[in-house]
Amino acid sequence: MFGNENVKGFSEIVKLYIKQDFKIELKIDSEISPVLKSRFKQLQQTGQEAELYFYNNYNFVETFKGGSIQDARLFGDGYDFQIENNSKFYLAEVKGVRNNAGGIRLTKNEYEKAIEYKDDYILVVISNIIETPKITTIENPILNLKLKENSITSTQVNYHSEHLKW
Repeated sequence: MFGNENVKGFSEIVKLYIKQDFKIELKIDSEISPVLKSRFKQLQQTGQEAELYFYNNYNFVETFKGGSIQDARLFGDGYDFQIENNSKFYLAEVKGVRNNAGGIRLTKNEYEKAIEYKDDYILVVISNIIETPKITTIENPILNLKLKENSITSTQVNYHSEHLKW
Protein backbone atom coordinates (compact mmCIF):
# COMPACT_ATOMS: atom_id res chain seq x y z
CA MET A 1 0.00 0.00 0.00
CA PHE A 2 2.87 2.40 0.71
CA GLY A 3 5.59 0.80 -1.44
CA ASN A 4 5.92 3.76 -3.80
CA GLU A 5 5.82 6.38 -1.05
CA ASN A 6 8.91 8.52 -0.53
CA VAL A 7 10.62 8.80 2.87
CA LYS A 8 8.95 12.11 3.76
CA GLY A 9 5.47 10.80 2.92
CA PHE A 10 6.02 7.57 4.80
CA SER A 11 7.25 9.47 7.88
CA GLU A 12 4.01 11.50 7.81
CA ILE A 13 2.02 8.24 7.74
CA VAL A 14 3.94 6.99 10.78
CA LYS A 15 3.24 10.29 12.56
CA LEU A 16 -0.49 9.99 11.79
CA TYR A 17 -0.45 6.47 13.21
CA ILE A 18 1.38 7.49 16.40
CA LYS A 19 -0.89 10.50 16.87
CA GLN A 20 -4.09 8.49 16.42
CA ASP A 21 -3.25 5.23 18.19
CA PHE A 22 -1.00 6.45 20.98
CA LYS A 23 -2.49 9.95 21.44
CA ILE A 24 0.96 11.55 21.27
CA GLU A 25 0.97 15.02 19.79
CA LEU A 26 3.33 15.31 16.86
CA LYS A 27 3.73 18.05 14.29
CA ILE A 28 2.33 16.74 11.03
CA ASP A 29 3.26 18.47 7.80
CA SER A 30 0.35 20.66 6.72
CA GLU A 31 1.27 19.83 3.12
CA ILE A 32 0.42 16.13 3.50
CA SER A 33 -1.64 15.14 0.48
CA PRO A 34 -5.34 14.17 0.72
CA VAL A 35 -4.57 10.85 -1.03
CA LEU A 36 -1.94 10.02 1.60
CA LYS A 37 -4.45 10.78 4.38
CA SER A 38 -7.02 8.56 2.65
CA ARG A 39 -4.56 5.68 2.34
CA PHE A 40 -3.76 6.02 6.04
CA LYS A 41 -7.48 6.02 6.87
CA GLN A 42 -7.90 2.82 4.82
CA LEU A 43 -5.09 1.15 6.73
CA GLN A 44 -6.93 1.86 9.98
CA GLN A 45 -10.15 0.16 8.95
CA THR A 46 -10.39 -3.22 10.64
CA GLY A 47 -11.75 -5.13 7.65
CA GLN A 48 -9.04 -3.96 5.31
CA GLU A 49 -6.35 -4.68 7.88
CA ALA A 50 -7.74 -8.20 8.27
CA GLU A 51 -7.87 -8.75 4.50
CA LEU A 52 -4.29 -7.58 4.07
CA TYR A 53 -3.13 -9.80 6.93
CA PHE A 54 -4.93 -12.81 5.43
CA TYR A 55 -3.57 -12.14 1.93
CA ASN A 56 -0.03 -12.15 3.32
CA ASN A 57 -0.53 -15.15 5.64
CA TYR A 58 -3.10 -17.49 4.04
CA ASN A 59 -0.39 -20.14 3.53
CA PHE A 60 -0.29 -20.66 7.31
CA VAL A 61 -3.86 -22.05 7.17
CA GLU A 62 -3.68 -25.81 6.61
CA THR A 63 -6.60 -25.87 4.14
CA PHE A 64 -4.98 -23.18 1.97
CA LYS A 65 -1.31 -24.20 2.37
CA GLY A 66 0.44 -24.30 -1.01
CA GLY A 67 -2.59 -22.91 -2.82
CA SER A 68 -2.77 -19.95 -5.17
CA ILE A 69 -4.84 -16.96 -4.14
CA GLN A 70 -6.92 -14.64 -6.29
CA ASP A 71 -8.22 -11.32 -4.98
CA ALA A 72 -11.98 -11.05 -5.60
CA ARG A 73 -12.77 -8.08 -3.35
CA LEU A 74 -13.57 -5.67 -6.16
CA PHE A 75 -16.09 -8.04 -7.75
CA GLY A 76 -18.58 -7.72 -4.87
CA ASP A 77 -19.66 -11.33 -5.28
CA GLY A 78 -19.95 -12.30 -1.60
CA TYR A 79 -16.38 -13.38 -0.86
CA ASP A 80 -12.97 -11.73 -0.70
CA PHE A 81 -10.57 -14.33 -2.07
CA GLN A 82 -10.56 -17.53 -4.05
CA ILE A 83 -7.88 -20.04 -3.19
CA GLU A 84 -7.16 -22.98 -5.48
CA ASN A 85 -5.49 -25.87 -3.73
CA ASN A 86 -5.06 -29.38 -5.17
CA SER A 87 -7.58 -28.67 -7.96
CA LYS A 88 -10.19 -27.59 -5.39
CA PHE A 89 -11.52 -24.05 -5.12
CA TYR A 90 -12.30 -22.38 -1.80
CA LEU A 91 -14.01 -19.04 -1.32
CA ALA A 92 -12.72 -17.09 1.66
CA GLU A 93 -14.68 -14.26 3.28
CA VAL A 94 -12.42 -12.35 5.69
CA LYS A 95 -13.72 -10.53 8.77
CA GLY A 96 -11.67 -8.57 11.28
CA VAL A 97 -12.08 -8.23 15.02
CA ARG A 98 -9.82 -5.72 16.78
CA ASN A 99 -9.59 -7.72 20.03
CA ASN A 100 -9.82 -11.39 21.05
CA ALA A 101 -13.62 -11.37 21.13
CA GLY A 102 -16.41 -9.78 19.16
CA GLY A 103 -19.16 -10.46 16.69
CA ILE A 104 -19.04 -10.45 12.91
CA ARG A 105 -21.73 -9.77 10.36
CA LEU A 106 -22.40 -11.24 6.97
CA THR A 107 -24.13 -9.25 4.27
CA LYS A 108 -27.09 -10.82 2.48
CA ASN A 109 -24.82 -11.47 -0.51
CA GLU A 110 -22.15 -13.18 1.66
CA TYR A 111 -24.84 -15.21 3.43
CA GLU A 112 -26.29 -16.42 0.12
CA LYS A 113 -22.84 -17.40 -1.21
CA ALA A 114 -22.16 -19.32 2.01
CA ILE A 115 -25.41 -21.25 1.46
CA GLU A 116 -24.55 -21.90 -2.20
CA TYR A 117 -20.96 -23.09 -1.68
CA LYS A 118 -21.35 -24.76 1.75
CA ASP A 119 -18.05 -26.48 2.72
CA ASP A 120 -16.13 -24.63 -0.01
CA TYR A 121 -17.06 -21.29 1.57
CA ILE A 122 -14.77 -20.52 4.48
CA LEU A 123 -15.23 -17.65 6.87
CA VAL A 124 -11.83 -16.38 8.01
CA VAL A 125 -11.82 -14.28 11.17
CA ILE A 126 -8.67 -12.32 11.92
CA SER A 127 -8.91 -11.46 15.61
CA ASN A 128 -6.66 -9.48 17.95
CA ILE A 129 -5.59 -7.22 15.10
CA ILE A 130 -4.30 -4.51 17.45
CA GLU A 131 -1.75 -6.81 19.09
CA THR A 132 -0.97 -10.26 17.67
CA PRO A 133 -3.39 -11.27 14.90
CA LYS A 134 -4.86 -14.78 15.02
CA ILE A 135 -6.52 -16.58 12.09
CA THR A 136 -9.64 -18.66 12.79
CA THR A 137 -11.39 -20.47 9.94
CA ILE A 138 -14.98 -21.67 9.92
CA GLU A 139 -15.99 -23.99 7.11
CA ASN A 140 -19.64 -23.77 6.11
CA PRO A 141 -20.42 -20.84 8.45
CA ILE A 142 -24.18 -21.16 7.92
CA LEU A 143 -24.06 -24.63 9.46
CA ASN A 144 -21.39 -23.92 12.08
CA LEU A 145 -22.31 -20.45 13.42
CA LYS A 146 -25.40 -19.06 15.09
CA LEU A 147 -26.40 -16.13 12.90
CA LYS A 148 -29.34 -13.87 13.62
CA GLU A 149 -30.98 -11.85 10.84
CA ASN A 150 -30.89 -8.10 11.43
CA SER A 151 -32.59 -5.81 8.90
CA ILE A 152 -31.58 -2.16 8.75
CA THR A 153 -33.34 0.51 6.74
CA SER A 154 -31.26 3.51 5.75
CA THR A 155 -31.58 6.63 3.67
CA GLN A 156 -29.17 7.31 0.86
CA VAL A 157 -28.69 10.92 -0.24
CA ASN A 158 -27.61 11.69 -3.82
CA TYR A 159 -27.00 14.93 -5.64
CA HIS A 160 -27.94 15.18 -9.33
CA SER A 161 -26.98 17.77 -11.89
CA GLU A 162 -29.41 19.34 -14.28
CA HIS A 163 -29.77 17.69 -17.68
CA LEU A 164 -26.75 18.86 -19.70
CA LYS A 165 -25.45 18.15 -23.15
CA TRP A 166 -22.00 16.65 -22.68
